[in-house]
Amino acid sequence: MTMKTRLFTYLLLAGAAVLFSACEDHRQDHLEDFQTMVYFRNGGEQSLTLFRTGEDGFYRIPVCKSGVDLKGTADAIVIPFDEAQMQMYNIRYETDYSLIPSNLFSFTDENRSPLSEQDRVELEFGSDDAYQVVYVSLKTVALSALMEANPENKYVLGLQVFSDEKVSDEINLIVLKPEIEIPMISLVSAGVETHNYTSASPAAETYRNTLSLNMEENLWDFTCTIAPADAAWLADYNYNNGKNFELLPADAYSLSTNTLEFKKGQLDADFEVEIRRESMDMLKEYALPIVVTGCSKSEFMVDANKSAYLLNVRLDPDQITLTADMVEVSANHAGDGTGAPALVDGDVTTYWHSPWSGSVTNADPVYGIYVDITLKTPLTAIVFSYCTRAQNANGVPTHVVIGVSNDKSSWTTIGDCQTAEMAEAKTATWVTLEPMKHTSSFKYIRFGIAESVAGDLTVNYASSPMWTALSELVLYGTSDN
Repeated sequence: MTMKTRLFTYLLLAGAAVLFSACEDHRQDHLEDFQTMVYFRNGGEQSLTLFRTGEDGFYRIPVCKSGVDLKGTADAIVIPFDEAQMQMYNIRYETDYSLIPSNLFSFTDENRSPLSEQDRVELEFGSDDAYQVVYVSLKTVALSALMEANPENKYVLGLQVFSDEKVSDEINLIVLKPEIEIPMISLVSAGVETHNYTSASPAAETYRNTLSLNMEENLWDFTCTIAPADAAWLADYNYNNGKNFELLPADAYSLSTNTLEFKKGQLDADFEVEIRRESMDMLKEYALPIVVTGCSKSEFMVDANKSAYLLNVRLDPDQITLTADMVEVSANHAGDGTGAPALVDGDVTTYWHSPWSGSVTNADPVYGIYVDITLKTPLTAIVFSYCTRAQNANGVPTHVVIGVSNDKSSWTTIGDCQTAEMAEAKTATWVTLEPMKHTSSFKYIRFGIAESVAGDLTVNYASSPMWTALSELVLYGTSDN
């Protein structure tokens, strides 16, 4: 009787018994008993991920030869479960599997050509063969349709390997449990990525991101497209996420490409975004959304949860250190507060107060009562923050006008601020004004309080309840053009 005949006879007589032997992996225990043995490298139940790409899925199953005599030869047969064997397996292991129909899988060679016999794969191990591979092709599209039509069924492909000697079910049986997935294209870095710049930052920053395919192997050449999203897209994003981003101007960025190419064997493709801070206004919360817009391989899907990359960028001004010799006030109430130096001493409990019991004769019709700042280095853009008086709020500014000059005589107004935040400020409350820019650099700044909760400060008065007070005045700025 030939080896193949003996194996086939053994298969017919002992197939049922195989399913009822111990399921533990005793491979090492039996090495000393057998000169040569054959087994599945990864026996037992195995999850198998198949991607619905339009082509059949392809799976490699290693069958190993081992034993005391590593130079020994061996023959083996691999066969699929039939319905009776599947039923016996379910009873033994308390499972509820259904067999994948035979027309939805086939045994192939390494080039994916079907074998002439489909009810078994015969293997011959030479003295130098440590393993051989069984190739299985599965009709992924049809199998996916079957699984979707019968979601209550758990479809599997069961295989057995037989040789002269068996070791244990754990390594002589393999049960493949397929899971059908749709290939997904996604951004490696998705969601919001935040970057802040100052005048010390490089003029341009480059950020790299990657588009990735969620498969172990890519067999195709295809392309994907990306593009900056428009203002309507960002408005929807802001509404749905409680944000208030402003779309980054087109002249503040460049995208390295709109088309990413994937070649066969390639799972990732990179792109770059360059951000140029000189085209950004200070303290604006900009966002540049880059979205995946399509894929040339129609079977692939774009992962909706990882399809957008938002660069949130902001240009922060530098804090300008103000000292007492840099500030002077147009009017001061002697004996109430400590004058102009209190504005820059870093202590919110000290304060400057304008006259409230004496006259004011130099009120400016535009700037009211004001604080003049002499800069040590000219600026082109500024942001003010101020803190209201800590002791009471009866002088809180409600209308601030900002002017700039290079001779301290001729002033150009660059900011006129009246906001609800200013009017609603209480004691020891910090308020930040909108960024302000001028077309050229300036050396002097006038922080004018045109009106407070106490009244109009742009007119002269003898003795009336029209005054203002501040605890701190903080300046940020940049000399960038």
